[in-house]
Amino acid sequence: MSEFDSPEIWRLVLESLPTGVYVVDRNRRILFWNSGAESTCGYLRQDVVGRFLREHLFTTSDEAETEDGEGFDPLNLVLRDGKSSVAHVSILHKEGYRVPVVLKTVPIRSPGGNIIGAAECFEPHVSSPERTRRRNAISGLVCLDEVTGLPSKSSMEAYLRERLALFAERRAEFGILLIEIDRLEELRAARGPSVVPSVLRVASHTVENSLKPTDVVGAWSDNLFLAVLTECKEADLEKVANRVRKMISLSEVEWWGDRFSLTAALGGAGCGPKDTLELLVERAYKSLEDSTALGGNRVTVGKEY
Repeated sequence: MSEFDSPEIWRLVLESLPTGVYVVDRNRRILFWNSGAESTCGYLRQDVVGRFLREHLFTTSDEAETEDGEGFDPLNLVLRDGKSSVAHVSILHKEGYRVPVVLKTVPIRSPGGNIIGAAECFEPHVSSPERTRRRNAISGLVCLDEVTGLPSKSSMEAYLRERLALFAERRAEFGILLIEIDRLEELRAARGPSVVPSVLRVASHTVENSLKPTDVVGAWSDNLFLAVLTECKEADLEKVANRVRKMISLSEVEWWGDRFSLTAALGGAGCGPKDTLELLVERAYKSLEDSTALGGNRVTVGKEY
């Protein structure tokens, strides 16, 4: 008998894979959770094995729905119909921020062919090397914000000037987004000033995870983020901004045993031929003001140069 005939060998292989893998029974009780799942989600296997899979742990970022009008749920399709699937979703990290992943779901059947559970494997859209390349895009300019760990305002201004120079030279299109967390002052008043850094860290991780590897996000002020979207036409700004907005709304902050969600207002502007840094940012600010004036949790993109 070969050593590879032992089920324990294959279990050890699955446990050590960098790809996240977990197994649930028909009641969605978690039976297996590997090292890749731990590193992607932040939850250790002892935190989750034996517990029921948390509702909305995986969520589609585009609010996809099935034909019967229910929210898209790959696990439900497998357990109900035995249909395997591949989906682009986001997973809720233990720290509360969202991580976009590619999720593959397959049924587990008994020798008689009955569905007894499901296995799902997932990997982040943006790998660690890609995140490193993103930071290297502003290499030599980076001064990090103390609260979020993102590039500071001075770093982002320098990077914006580089992008404007590229636009003038090669017409390398780009746009910017200003992102403001809604009702931050109300949270500060209700929960104390120390909640604000936690909120900003969750939001900053979520925004950074929502963008392409070539995009850059940084701190712009105490409660504002600025994202620079490379190779992004003005017509695509709103779509990207709404994806970011939705991802923020799916994140959570844990504070003294309580969990609460966030929303954000976003204002965007595409770079025009006569733009300076000041004019471009001014248009994004005007768009942001429109979003906040309408109650937040919305996107406005300026159209005038």
